[in-house]
Order: sequence, then C-alpha cells, then structure tokens
Amino acid sequence: MAEPNYRVFLELQRRNSIGAGHENRISLLATDVTVSTSKTVFNMGVPFSGAIRGESLNVAMDMGMAQKTVSVSGFLVDQTILKKKDEDGEQTEAKLTSFELAQLIHSYADASSFQDDQNINKLVILIPSRVDHNFQYHPNVNADTDIGDLPLISWSWKNREYDNTFTSNVSGGETYFKEYSANETGETSLGISGFIRSFSTTVSGQEFPAVQFQLEFEEAMVVADNFLD
Repeated sequence: MAEPNYRVFLELQRRNSIGAGHENRISLLATDVTVSTSKTVFNMGVPFSGAIRGESLNVAMDMGMAQKTVSVSGFLVDQTILKKKDEDGEQTEAKLTSFELAQLIHSYADASSFQDDQNINKLVILIPSRVDHNFQYHPNVNADTDIGDLPLISWSWKNREYDNTFTSNVSGGETYFKEYSANETGETSLGISGFIRSFSTTVSGQEFPAVQFQLEFEEAMVVADNFLD
C-alpha cells in the first residue's frame, strides 16, 4: 500500500513496539494546526521595592516548565486502517468510512493508557526542513531549494544539538532533525508524546461524506505501565 500524502498522524501506543509504515496509526487530513507553548515561571513582587527604589521590582524564577499543546482541525475521510498486535502475527486491514473513523477516534480518546491497541499516545506532524541538527543544510539542500523539495522532519520542541551544551547527546537534538522515513518502526517513530485532551466532530450536509474534526493534544510523558496486567 502506497503512503498517502498525509502530514499529520495519530499513533497508537502499540506502535511503540510494533508497527511500520501505516500500521497502528491514523492519518488526519488537517487544514489547520495551532501550536501553543505556555511557559510556567514563578513571578513574585519584592515587598517595599517601590518605596525604596521608586519603582516596584519583581523577581522571577524560571524552573524550566511549560505547558505544550497542539490543536488540529480538518476533515475525516474514508481511510484504510492497518492494525498489527504481534510482531510475528498477521496484519489486519479494513477500510473505514469517515463516520466509522470518527467513532473509532472517539472510542480511542475515551480509552486509557492501559490499552496498547486503544490508547493514542503520539501525534506526528511533518514539516519541511532546510537545516539539520548542526545548523547546516541537509544533503542536496541549499538556501534556494524550493519548499516542496525539502526533506520532512517531525515537529517537536527539541533544540538542535548545536544549541545544547550540558544536555548534548541526551536531548534528541540530533535525532529529531533527521529526515522522516515512512518505514520507521518502534521507538524510532518520532513525534509528540502525550494524550488527547479533547476530540470533537461535526457532521455537516455541505461536507458530506467528510466529517469535520477538532483535536486538542497535550504533550506529556504518560505513565503507561498496566499494574493490573
């Protein structure tokens, strides 16, 4: 099956260990993507600073915390879903209508991290890239290369390795700026780890048979160990 020309994907927790290409992932026909970064900084006013200095003074403590969210909106259309549970098992393939796809994602959003085949724990957004981890152009790329010919990398909040000092080689500053491969598997499937905060769909007669959707995804390191298993 050829890789469709999608740029936004949802990945099931199962794909952490099993899956290649379109296995254990859902493609989204996104029309808008909004990324939000809200920095958490403790900011406190200094008592009597205005009386002494003639100007009040605040002292801020940056502890390296932020809330990171992604909002995706677009349309759900008919899509072939590929599922695989076991490394040596057979692949299950079925074409879902846009309405079935909406129901599927709603049911997955309602699941928990205890269910590898239900829980969506990663969002992949592919973006064109000229510059690699070391602030050098990618191979066969220069300042004039057309944006349509640029390699794709996965969106992240990673800093390039060039900008990392004491976090060198542990921050993902090199890995996340390599060209995306559709055949990547397991832990090499790069993206935004986290959880679906909300998912809503709208059925409109004007857009039939497509289904409009709005997705809110929040970045986090989710505890996924099933203590009941």
